[in-house]
Amino acid sequence: MQTVIYFKDYNDNMQKVFILILTILLLPIFSQAQKWKRQRVEYSFGLGATNFLGDLGGRNQVGTDFIMDFELKATRYAASLGYRYQIGKDWYVKGNLIYAVVSGNDNLTTQPARARRKLNFRADIVELSGQLEYMLIKQKSGHLYRLRGVRGKRWFRFEVYLLGGIGGIWYDPKGLKDNKWHRLAPLNTEGQGLPGGPKDYSGFTAVVPYGIGIRRNLSGGARSRHFGSWSISLELTMRKTFSDYIDDVSSTYYQDANGGTNQIEVANGADAAYFADPSGNASIYGGLYGEPQQRGDVTDKDAYMLGILSINYKPARRRRNLPKF
Repeated sequence: MQTVIYFKDYNDNMQKVFILILTILLLPIFSQAQKWKRQRVEYSFGLGATNFLGDLGGRNQVGTDFIMDFELKATRYAASLGYRYQIGKDWYVKGNLIYAVVSGNDNLTTQPARARRKLNFRADIVELSGQLEYMLIKQKSGHLYRLRGVRGKRWFRFEVYLLGGIGGIWYDPKGLKDNKWHRLAPLNTEGQGLPGGPKDYSGFTAVVPYGIGIRRNLSGGARSRHFGSWSISLELTMRKTFSDYIDDVSSTYYQDANGGTNQIEVANGADAAYFADPSGNASIYGGLYGEPQQRGDVTDKDAYMLGILSINYKPARRRRNLPKF
């Protein structure tokens, strides 16, 4: 009987030891799994470049709203503010406030129909958007230096993530005449508001951002827990919109009873008539063919690309219940 009791006590003690050892072994894993919750908030500021994909300018081909119409000389600038929050081990949400300038000019292309129009524009864009990010490749730790005779991973210093989202933009296209920029929306260059003309466009539209990002941490370890951590990131994205008027060009030249832009000039002034058709060809071709001629492509909505280089800061996690002295 006594032997049985000793054997039972031995089993109980062994179970306790086993549970203790298992807890010690698994504790770092559990701790590492929850590590992402320590610093979940991040602020960012970025500067970058834009490129417009629409009716005006572009490469020496028919216009398109995709990357194949990229024209380097039409590159302009952008600035952004961001707030990023980690919602899971590999998932993040981010809010963006972006100011961007996009432009296009028919003198940058030799495609006959586009070059013949002689249209140009520049538009200010203010974007408010949200995006969901998925961490595709994480930064991995290991040996930082190449030590002779020491095997193991060195650090993979970069993280790669995919992103997609939705937002809204306000835009205001302008045209250049006599070295002065003129707002185009009030000029109704396609006959908006005139008999048979299209409706006015609002200057607001939805936007769908999608793309890829890469980032590198600049600080980490115990110091980051007390003072916060810094990183840099580069996001390359496409912005798909639901407007065809970011460049003030969409469908056909407005043709009045005489086959020209006289009615636009009477209604909105000489500047409106000029920006409706700087080339003066619309009235000629309208007279030849007896119908309005194509000014833009109404089947392709406008888009723009953004490349933003950001500096990011994660505040240190606040420690509670510290002595106040």
